[in-house]
Amino acid sequence: MKLRRALPIATLLPLLLTLSACGGESKNSGEGDQKTRASTQSTAAGAEGKAEAEAKRIGAVGPKALEKAALTGQRNGFMAKKVAKAQVEAGRDMKADKAECQPLASLAGGYTHLPAVSVEHRSLDAVDAKNATVGSMWLASHSEKDARRVMADLRNSLKECPKGFKTLGLTYTDIQSVAAPKLGEEAVGYRITSVVGDQKVPMTYTVVRDGGVIAAFYGVNMLTPKNSAIPEAVVKAQLDQLG
Repeated sequence: MKLRRALPIATLLPLLLTLSACGGESKNSGEGDQKTRASTQSTAAGAEGKAEAEAKRIGAVGPKALEKAALTGQRNGFMAKKVAKAQVEAGRDMKADKAECQPLASLAGGYTHLPAVSVEHRSLDAVDAKNATVGSMWLASHSEKDARRVMADLRNSLKECPKGFKTLGLTYTDIQSVAAPKLGEEAVGYRITSVVGDQKVPMTYTVVRDGGVIAAFYGVNMLTPKNSAIPEAVVKAQLDQLG
């Protein structure tokens, strides 16, 4: 695996779990598979309808509008690609072993610790092969009140959880605040290290609130960890698209 393709464990975890589950599936396909797909599509459509109604009730951005607002394609030197919900679903279970660390654990899994009415994930790959930064981003739609609380709880977590936490057998250490771009209505930046066996993987997070939407970005640069933050230009492009 090339260094610039060494994805954070939070990205690899859902994929590994998915592959593990697929390994036990029957090789046969047919009418049963078609019924399963139809049932899944029907369930998804029902869930989206409920989410749209809830978003309207609390004044949040609904699933369709959030998907439209999420970056897709090449922007400012990075390629943004939609990530299937099945590949990130396992991140919802990132429960920290310390309550004060939960906002950080949830973000490590690709979600906010307060349930969002809708979430859109995108992978981020540098277009220039010489750029070793790789990562992802997601938009989480909340009521503005909940979005403000997400940011307040995150700041508190950074103060109360500097030594790190464990979740799903994973260890995260060396948590420290870093400068965040002056974008959105408020923003937080921090660096956190994921320990995988003998390898330490530093990740840089940028979390921005724009109204009721939380835009979270994280990047990894195995060659130069201090340069692992997703560029401000990419963050700004996403906020501009939110409108």
